[in-house]
Amino acid sequence: MNKSPRSHVTEPMKANILSVVIPLALASALPAQTCREIVRNSSGQIVQTIDRQKSPGGTVQTITRNASGQITGTATTRPNSAGSSQTTYRSAGGSVTGSAATHTTAGGSSQTTYRNANGQMAGSAETRTGGGTTATTQYRDASGRLTGSTTLSFGSTGSVSGTQRDASGRVTGSSFGSGKCPGVVRVPTPSPHPGKLR
Repeated sequence: MNKSPRSHVTEPMKANILSVVIPLALASALPAQTCREIVRNSSGQIVQTIDRQKSPGGTVQTITRNASGQITGTATTRPNSAGSSQTTYRSAGGSVTGSAATHTTAGGSSQTTYRNANGQMAGSAETRTGGGTTATTQYRDASGRLTGSTTLSFGSTGSVSGTQRDASGRVTGSSFGSGKCPGVVRVPTPSPHPGKLR
């Protein structure tokens, strides 16, 4: 699927410096959350591996590899104080290939807009959550036409399993992630269907 303009931390008033610095110092000592997701096609063959690492500050670094283990792209996601986030996608060579802006709505659902390297709209995604244990994302191209969907189920141990479908509802692939996945997988990866940014 597999991400850099993000992470703006507002400077607090001088009177509150200690109340901000101390929690940040404690957070810096916390380990990063990591998640590895294995993506398979409809035949069960591994086609992609996605590694995500979330720092204590909330920034998520993503590395996507093909079936041979070669890096095909990276992504960096930086959240803001409003719960939204900005993602930048890069090729294996480091050039920017696109971006995504995700805005969280009531109930934990979200809207994501994807743009190509030239800033032109490349597609969108709408994610709806179900009680914190499931999330369904519908992908659309720049014209608004449905291109596919992904349904995720989160396990109590930090795992996540997913099913990818095309616009007609036919299963095109599956995925399974292990590690600290629920706290990492927030911005939906670009659609595996036409218009993907990775």
